[in-house]
Amino acid sequence: MLRRLAILSLIISGLPTIAPAAEMLQTSADGTVTFRGSYGITAIEANELVYAGKSKLSQLIWRSTAVSTFTGELTAEVGQFYLRATGTLGTGGDGHMRDYDWLVESRPWSDRSIHPDTRLDHYFAGSIEAGREILSHGNTSIALGGGARYTDVKWTAWGGSYVYSSSDFRDARGKFPGDEKAISYRQQWPVPFLAANVVHSDGPWTFSSAFQGGVALQGRGTDDHWMRALRFIDHVEATPALMISGAAEYEIRPDTAIFVSGAFDRIFRGRADTTMIDRMSDDKSRFKDGAGADYMSMTLSLGLRGKF
Repeated sequence: MLRRLAILSLIISGLPTIAPAAEMLQTSADGTVTFRGSYGITAIEANELVYAGKSKLSQLIWRSTAVSTFTGELTAEVGQFYLRATGTLGTGGDGHMRDYDWLVESRPWSDRSIHPDTRLDHYFAGSIEAGREILSHGNTSIALGGGARYTDVKWTAWGGSYVYSSSDFRDARGKFPGDEKAISYRQQWPVPFLAANVVHSDGPWTFSSAFQGGVALQGRGTDDHWMRALRFIDHVEATPALMISGAAEYEIRPDTAIFVSGAFDRIFRGRADTTMIDRMSDDKSRFKDGAGADYMSMTLSLGLRGKF
């Protein structure tokens, strides 16, 4: 985490030297196309749950902090209308997973495994949005739009330690080999959304905020328990989703600016039907409302904007 904050500080301190390079971003001066490129630090958390009726049997908490994220955004404007495409890739970070089980729901957890060596296999988020400006007053404008967003994240947990209730409550303790793959988990979230965008300019400064609200449709979770040769595929019911972002940018030369931005992305917990597959025999079992999932991420970024 400290290393990535240091990288951001170095970038900030070198901003005056970025201006000549920014000229390479500009091919014309009509300003109808805007490109933003940024480097960010992202924290991600996803919950994976197992249910029997209303009783929670298991919860796996997947986390990554200080993930390096690289984002590109392209916006085309025609009159009052706009079309925007955004893509983000993430890598690295500090991962961690905790797996809790409850043999009796009314008691504290009965089984737990901790996996400090949890690696982010991939992280991708992309969206496309179209809309139009509906209000412009002075230096402030408001636009409404709609679009679709897709998020895909996967972790693998290696090794770790455990506390199990075998013959008695929490009586068995031990460690898994560090080179043994324990569990992999992937979430996929397609989200159609409606959006509101507010922009205010004040001299060389521009402040913007965006609000997106939608519904995650056909969300999917895929869990591979490698030690038991089992795969669980969760089909998540429709569940609300929210994204809030804001940015402050400073124009360093005509049609070129630097900016800092922050974003919060939340997909609320939804129940899921589960298919369990025995990877050795290919036998399948299905469980109605047997699982659940949710997702959250927060990002702080620094970037460069150019208009063409």
